[in-house]
Amino acid sequence: MRYDVQKEDQLVKNLEVLFLSEDSRKLVQTLSNANSIKILQLLETRGMSAGELAEELGLGLNTLKYNLDSLLEVDLIRISGTKWSQRGRKIKIYEPIEKIIILVPGRKNANEASVFDLLMRRKEEDFCIIEN
Repeated sequence: MRYDVQKEDQLVKNLEVLFLSEDSRKLVQTLSNANSIKILQLLETRGMSAGELAEELGLGLNTLKYNLDSLLEVDLIRISGTKWSQRGRKIKIYEPIEKIIILVPGRKNANEASVFDLLMRRKEEDFCIIEN
């Protein structure tokens, strides 16, 4: 379930709460792939086509396409637009989706609304941010 979190009437982030499921497994699997992480890091700088990404990363187009499809499937990237090649072909441009993902390992007394409510009552200093 996705929520648009609002603070002082401004849209802050897209929040996704995932309980252990096939969807969360796919997300974790995608994020554990080194190529997926490299793609996300490159896309942070600017929108890029598959060809640009493949060249920058030194990957074959088949490998890159697999990773792009995985990232698209779990909503970590989107197609932000298209451009035309010199040969007149349509080329997709990819960009990352900015969002907060929370993985809830247990369901005992939790549902999406209760997790969202708990987060909204917390202060910034209550959170531990882990950066790579």
